[in-house]
Amino acid sequence: MITADASKTRRLELILRQIESLPTLPIVATKLLALTTSDQTHARQVIELVSSDQALSARVLAMCRQADMGLRDDVMTIDRAVVLLGFTAIRNAVLSIKVFETFQKPLAGDLDNRDASSNGVSFDRNAFWRHSLSVAIIAENIATLARRRDIIPAEAFVCGLLHDIGKLALDHMLPRSFARVIELTDLNRGNIAEIERRVVGMDHHTAGKRLAEQWQLPHRLADCIWLHGSPYESLPRLEHKPMIGLITLADTLARQHHLGYSGNYMFQQQPRELAAALNLSEDIIRDACSTVHEELGKKSRMLGLDDKPSRELFLESIQQANVELGRLNSALNRKSRINAHQSLVLDAITDFHAAATPGRSAQDVLGAVVESCAKTFGSGFYATLCPQSASATAGPSWLICQYDGQGMLVRNQLIEKPPGSPDLSRLDPHEPLSMNMANIVPWIIDYLLDAPDLRQIQLLPLGCGWGTAAILLHDKTNMPPYQFITPLVMTWGTAVAAAGQHEGERRLGEDLAEANRALAEAQDRIARQDAMARLGEMAAGAAHEMNNPLAVISGRSQLLSMTLPANSKEAKAARTIYEQSHRLSDLITSLRMFAEPPKADRKPTSVSMLLQNVIRKLRQNMTDVPSGCEIFLQLKKEIPPVLLDEQQIIQAVLELMHNALQASPRSMVQLSAVVTPEQELMIQVIDDGVGMDEHTLAHAMDPFFSAKPAGRRVGMGLPRAQQLAAAHGGRIELRSQPPAGSVASLLIPLESP
Repeated sequence: MITADASKTRRLELILRQIESLPTLPIVATKLLALTTSDQTHARQVIELVSSDQALSARVLAMCRQADMGLRDDVMTIDRAVVLLGFTAIRNAVLSIKVFETFQKPLAGDLDNRDASSNGVSFDRNAFWRHSLSVAIIAENIATLARRRDIIPAEAFVCGLLHDIGKLALDHMLPRSFARVIELTDLNRGNIAEIERRVVGMDHHTAGKRLAEQWQLPHRLADCIWLHGSPYESLPRLEHKPMIGLITLADTLARQHHLGYSGNYMFQQQPRELAAALNLSEDIIRDACSTVHEELGKKSRMLGLDDKPSRELFLESIQQANVELGRLNSALNRKSRINAHQSLVLDAITDFHAAATPGRSAQDVLGAVVESCAKTFGSGFYATLCPQSASATAGPSWLICQYDGQGMLVRNQLIEKPPGSPDLSRLDPHEPLSMNMANIVPWIIDYLLDAPDLRQIQLLPLGCGWGTAAILLHDKTNMPPYQFITPLVMTWGTAVAAAGQHEGERRLGEDLAEANRALAEAQDRIARQDAMARLGEMAAGAAHEMNNPLAVISGRSQLLSMTLPANSKEAKAARTIYEQSHRLSDLITSLRMFAEPPKADRKPTSVSMLLQNVIRKLRQNMTDVPSGCEIFLQLKKEIPPVLLDEQQIIQAVLELMHNALQASPRSMVQLSAVVTPEQELMIQVIDDGVGMDEHTLAHAMDPFFSAKPAGRRVGMGLPRAQQLAAAHGGRIELRSQPPAGSVASLLIPLESP
């Protein structure tokens, strides 16, 4: 695969090879250039050289006849023409003619299709030659007026004439690419060299330098072609540095006077600054430019480049200046509109940030975005569409919010992401879309109740650094082009995305906290189960060793009480021994429940009958019921028969009721039963007693725990109820708010585990 850099390098190599294959400067022009720059040259050598080229001889004689020298039309020999025109005029004329002829010839095997131009735009060579000749004339005039040894007028003319020869070379080799360069330069009013490097890969300075080396032109002429246009202070210390600066000054003056066409609109330095750097007075600059139109017309006619009179050239310069002024006005108006848009966007961004507060939700930020949009672009229809990530309990969804004309929230709704709907996060955030293009209307049309006309609704993706955070729906037609409001839109999108991430992190923190609580509870349950298991193992061993002695003690004390007088002290002591041994036996039985958990023999059972049996058993032993306390049974609706082990559940509920009665209820203990939405049978015992504090709630299920310090019960009631509930796959939950009472819930799944 060829990379972009490799392709660019290969293209540069082809261009350089093409420059090397350009026709060389004709020998007659090269020799004449050498002869006329030497102080030892004789006129006869120049005459013989010009006479050797018949076409050139005819052009030189024609120049003599066209020149306004007050002569008759009888100049018939080259001898007379050279004497009349002089070495300098002959050299300049021959060089101009030969260079012009060289680039008039078509180039075989050019890198572009010569007939294919860029949108009809092409390089105006006649206007280019007028510009080059104008630079040559201005440079020669300044050199003549300055009378300095480091800038010779004849050399200044040649350097000015050929300073942009690289443009001719690029146009000759790459006509279509160079036409594109001209088009972009005219459109952007920029520096043609920069656009040449971007489009072609090489600017006209480098192309002209290579061509000058190919033609073996003098070193100072090649440097003027290569380095003109550079800031004067950045030029290297060369002997001919003033000549390079003079050509840059002449080029700038010619462009300021709109003489011909150079294709460049950038001025690296102002003429006054450059003249000061060259130690040239303003009078010299003014005088050098005062006759340029007249001289341009005369020399154009002499060289056969153009036959326009000086007055017409002057008017053409004025016309070009007016055209340029019109373009500048248009550019200023365009920049003024851009500045207005940028100022509007900057103010909106500033106000949006000023109103921001930390910790806002994504929905709050969306409201702030709509409020900012309404304030910036006016009231209208506004809505937002924000994708919501999937969670553990729900899939991906859309949050649709609709606002009034001032940006205030009217309604919002969270809907499931419709099947087959587009992925909003993949919408291109760099350009607005119509609703039909996004194919979103069918999914949200039912939620845009206040939209005036759905055909006018536009979608503005609120992008951020990693995609599209949300979509703003609006009906604004006066919104600036998207490229002008991109910073504002990206600010909105980034704020929405940041709020969404903050919400996600907050939810994650809450989920982690909940998971930690669940983990702690699970660890606590495991610890309880381990403790119960160890207790059960111990209880099993103790029960085995204690049952036989207890049976003997119980039996003997019962026989002893029967043989003693009924009301004697000894008989009462024997009965006490019997009762306590029986209590200890029950305790051992309860402990064995942890070692060998009971199994439920589940059968269809009437819940109402079961609860009535609980109430009946309680009332048979009214000693546990405090005075003034009522026991209520509440069943809101008949519950179908449930698969239960009736005796186990009765025992479990009795334990809950005994616990409620021990809490000193003020007025009542309520027993109720319902079926929950989770399909569980929930039997609740509610009392209005003293309630349980956090310590009591935390240890209520621990064996042998009791909140009563003196005369307390053994503390096995709730653990025993928990074991009986577990036999049914259920559990017991306790809630209490001292001193408002407690709620104990026995929950049993309706389906067998």
